[in-house]
Amino acid sequence: MHSLLQDSSLSKKEKSLLLVGLFAARREEQAMLHFTEVAIDAGNTVNEIAELISAAIISRGIPTWLSGIDAISKAIEITGKTESSIEAQNVSAFSTQEDCVSYYQSEFEQLPKWIQYLVDYAPDTLLKYSNLRTTSLRNGVVSRYLKELLLYAINLCDQYPKGINIHKTNAIQLGATDAVLEDIKTTCIYAVGIQAIFND
Repeated sequence: MHSLLQDSSLSKKEKSLLLVGLFAARREEQAMLHFTEVAIDAGNTVNEIAELISAAIISRGIPTWLSGIDAISKAIEITGKTESSIEAQNVSAFSTQEDCVSYYQSEFEQLPKWIQYLVDYAPDTLLKYSNLRTTSLRNGVVSRYLKELLLYAINLCDQYPKGINIHKTNAIQLGATDAVLEDIKTTCIYAVGIQAIFND
């Protein structure tokens, strides 16, 4: 495990933070709490842990947050800091379906079928999900780049090809190299075994 966390294309700080988010999304709380200690020791803050975990909600829902609050509590306990004084950021919100469609057309080469079906069959959900997505993935105390790497890792571990493709593509557009993607794969093999890389 120690070699897993050595600085490489990703730093120990980044890797340990990603592992906290990954195990929160998988609801593997014992591993999540272990890596919370490692992440704090590597220089991560309560705010970074909270923001990365909240980004995974768009992929694995509110159970990620319900597990993740234990990591946040552990980080507060270790540091003695609540750090809850982050100012709310002004995030532009979508108010129409057209705004949402334009956003996804800028994010993807073509409008994904899952978005088109939201437009056709669940327009209210489209609007609310799109606002949640842009808020969760914005650059904050954690970069969108690291959030995309987390979502890539979550989908690798679950072997969900559509999610793998979306977040791998996004991570590459944000600067992920082959070496970074290999670091993520190694992390996923550590988390769930060799099956993590069967679909990538």
